[in-house]
Amino acid sequence: MKSVKKPESIDQGSNEPQSEPEMPGLATRRARFFYWLDNVFWYHYKWHVVAVAVLLALTVFFARDILLKTTPDFQFVVASNTYVSNENISDLCDIASETIRNPDSGKPAVVLGQGMHMSEEGQWGMAAYMKMATILMDESIMFFIFDADLLEAFFSESSRFADLAELGYSVVEGKPWLVDVSGLPPLENAGLSGMACYAAIQLPRNTDAELRLPDPNCLVFLDAIIDTQGGEY
Repeated sequence: MKSVKKPESIDQGSNEPQSEPEMPGLATRRARFFYWLDNVFWYHYKWHVVAVAVLLALTVFFARDILLKTTPDFQFVVASNTYVSNENISDLCDIASETIRNPDSGKPAVVLGQGMHMSEEGQWGMAAYMKMATILMDESIMFFIFDADLLEAFFSESSRFADLAELGYSVVEGKPWLVDVSGLPPLENAGLSGMACYAAIQLPRNTDAELRLPDPNCLVFLDAIIDTQGGEY
């Protein structure tokens, strides 16, 4: 009687961990390096690399802010229902940087001017009005130039602004906190041509009314703008 050959047992697998596949035989050192980088290093350490990259980016950002002092020395706002942008007010930024000095270094001030178009349609217009309301609460921004259409909405409370008539400026009749800057060259170049424009300086919020004096840099800037009446600046 012939013996029956038993079938070979089927390998059901092993519980032992699979070892990483060996690096294939690649022809060049460069090919072997990139194979290792993609299939070994990046596979195991990609999240470590991402975390380190984020930390380095944050470190560079804060170091740059400290070393280059990106926080402005002086800020102002130009707001109008006519289109105005940050690019439009470059002349005013130049005037501010040329006339205002950093109190510590004596170098020209780092200036930030914001051009605000207030009559944008829909949600953009609402956002502009909300932004202006927020800016008026920010004591780092004291100097404002605006067209007559915005007077009642934002600049009608005389107690919030410096009495410029008392400081010797020629002001709008009945409104001693407003100086008429209509038609001055930097305003014309900003696109605010053929309309009434005013300048106002907001006072710091101090409980002692006698100490509520305008920022001297605002007065320096206002003087420089007025001096452009002759067309040279």
